[in-house]
Amino acid sequence: MKSVLITGGGKNSGLGIARKFLSEGWSVVITGRKEAEVQAVAADLEKEFDIPCFGFGYSPLNAITDTDALFEKIEKAAIELDAVVCVAADLGRWMDPLTVDPTAWANVLHTNVVGYFMPARAAVQQMLKTGKAKGATVVFVSSINYITALPERSAYVASKGAICSMTKALAIDFGKYGVRVNCIAPGAIVTDRYDGIGEDETKRRLSSIPLGAFSTKETMGENVYFLASKASHPMTGSVIIVDGGASSIVNGAF
Repeated sequence: MKSVLITGGGKNSGLGIARKFLSEGWSVVITGRKEAEVQAVAADLEKEFDIPCFGFGYSPLNAITDTDALFEKIEKAAIELDAVVCVAADLGRWMDPLTVDPTAWANVLHTNVVGYFMPARAAVQQMLKTGKAKGATVVFVSSINYITALPERSAYVASKGAICSMTKALAIDFGKYGVRVNCIAPGAIVTDRYDGIGEDETKRRLSSIPLGAFSTKETMGENVYFLASKASHPMTGSVIIVDGGASSIVNGAF
C-alpha cells in the first residue's frame, strides 16, 4: 500500500485530494493546524474507506519547528511515504501594501513557501532512508495568481509565484534521486468560501471563465492524483494550469 502526506488535507481542496488517494487505495496522512479536528476527520475517512488514514497537527507558519514533530509522528506510526502534497495556505486577503503589518505580510510567504519546502524536504529525506525515493512524487498547489494578480493580496501573489519557481528548482535538485516535483495552478475552486455568495454572484464569477465551470474538491483530487501517479511520468518541474481558460483571456478583449 502506498502512502501520501497531504498538508491541509482536513477540509476543502485538501479533503477532496485525500478522498481521491483513499479511493485509489493509498494510505493517507492529513494535517491541520488543530490536531484534534484533523484527527476526527481522519477517523471518519478511515471508517468510510477502510484504509489507514492519520491526522496530525502541523502549522505551515511554524514549519521550521513543526516539521520535525510531524515526521516523528509519521515515523512512529511506521508510515513510509511515496508522495507528499502541499495544500495548506494563507490566503493573505485585504493587505493594503501601504498599511499592512509587515509581519503579517511576511507570514503569508512563510506559510505558503517555507510551509511547503520543509515537509517536502523531510519527505524526500525519509524516502531516501526507506529506499522509496525512485518513483516518488512531490506535488505543490499554487494558483493562476502567479500570473494574474489580485488587489490587496501582494503577499499571496508573490508566494504563489515562489511556489512555481520552487517547483522547477526542486525538480532539478530531487531529480537525481528519482523524485518528481510538479505543481498545479488552479483558478477558482468551489470551497466553503463560496457558501452563501448567491446565484447572481456565482453567475458573475462563472462569466469570466470560458469553460463556464469552477474547479471543485473532486476535480482537484483528480488533477493532483494524476501528478502523483505513474500516469504523469516522466513529468517533472511542470506547472499545470487548471482554470477553465480564465487565464487565457486578454483583459478587455473577451
